[in-house]
Amino acid sequence: MELTETQEQILDAAMSCIVRDGIDGTSLRNVAREADVSLGLLSYHFDDKRSLIEASFRLSTNRLYEASVSSLVGVDGADDRVRAFIRGAFHGEFLDPHYLALRLALWAIARTDPEIAAVERGLYERYADQMTDLIAAARPELTRSEARDRTTDVIVTQNGLWLNWARHSNRADLERGLARCDEIALQR
Repeated sequence: MELTETQEQILDAAMSCIVRDGIDGTSLRNVAREADVSLGLLSYHFDDKRSLIEASFRLSTNRLYEASVSSLVGVDGADDRVRAFIRGAFHGEFLDPHYLALRLALWAIARTDPEIAAVERGLYERYADQMTDLIAAARPELTRSEARDRTTDVIVTQNGLWLNWARHSNRADLERGLARCDEIALQR
């Protein structure tokens, strides 16, 4: 579904409220105020708090995936494409403390909410499928299962890098961790 500018404005406001107030503290009224829209306009686009939160998480996960995929534009060479994809979600807004807090909220609510878990799982599968394809292209001697195992190991390491960045924001640690992801994905 293509979002309108107003819907995206509302969802960005909802993400800000989730980060600032938590899921329980986020209300339609607070989101409308943050988005600078009427409660009626918000309700026209989103039926309830549940659909608003789900759409917010869907937008944030889509942005992350799209950044990873767009990092491949103009990159030649199978190894370089793996490296670019690994780094695609480790810049700009995705290293911002507010975005990281949103990711943590997504992971937390996904543990208890099946719809949010499906959003998170969808991102994971799309991302993992893309990375597996890239690793398989760079290392054609691997079976699909071996390429997928490497993908899982890279994703686990990336998740640790996000947590470490959220705590310490140390660029040297991040770069070293991303280099380790490259090694995991591309080892011969």
